[in-house]
Amino acid sequence: MELKKILFLVFILLGISQAKSQSFAGLSIGVSNNDNHIETVWFQHQLTDRFSAGVQLRYSQIRYRFVDAIAITDGSTVFGGLVFGFKIKEAEKYRLNFNLTSSYRYLSNDENPDLAESTNGLELDPNILLDLKLSDAIKLHTGAMLRTAMQFGETPILDEQMPSAIVLAGISYSLNNHSIALRAYTGPMNGATGDSMKYFNQISIGYQFSFGKQSGPFSFFNF
Repeated sequence: MELKKILFLVFILLGISQAKSQSFAGLSIGVSNNDNHIETVWFQHQLTDRFSAGVQLRYSQIRYRFVDAIAITDGSTVFGGLVFGFKIKEAEKYRLNFNLTSSYRYLSNDENPDLAESTNGLELDPNILLDLKLSDAIKLHTGAMLRTAMQFGETPILDEQMPSAIVLAGISYSLNNHSIALRAYTGPMNGATGDSMKYFNQISIGYQFSFGKQSGPFSFFNF
């Protein structure tokens, strides 16, 4: 409950910020081999020329997840967390970013009565993202994400998912303050002991609206 209050407060503080720099709000829907469907909403504010911060909320219907290192296929997850972006380098035709998403995860188990009804944990998603400008409206995106997941509670599993290089590829189209993007993720995942080298695939489509003073031709787009 305290987490929800903190996230709500962050949303309000960022939303009423008087800074002159740019802000972004967006939503996406997707599907993966872990989830039947995934819905994400986010708000991001450009605090300085190089640094941005925001919040992200995500809900998914489980296709294949783990409770106490045992697979389940029926349930749901809710993620809520903070997103940080740092511009490493920007030129006329490209921009290189480092992003970090740190999320609290609540998982509801609707399948196996022998396991806990719910678990909570933490996911860390550091990623390097390169944006390539093809035209004023179209940009290509590529990079890699090193996802780490942990389960807390009575049966803590700190190596539920070890850092794994998940490759990202995408394309976005922008018109005025509106952008749409298609993204695909793929790569191996190393899980807890006895559960290694599984493969992850995800595809998502997202919409984003920007407002405030535009800080450059490249906009934050992380989902």
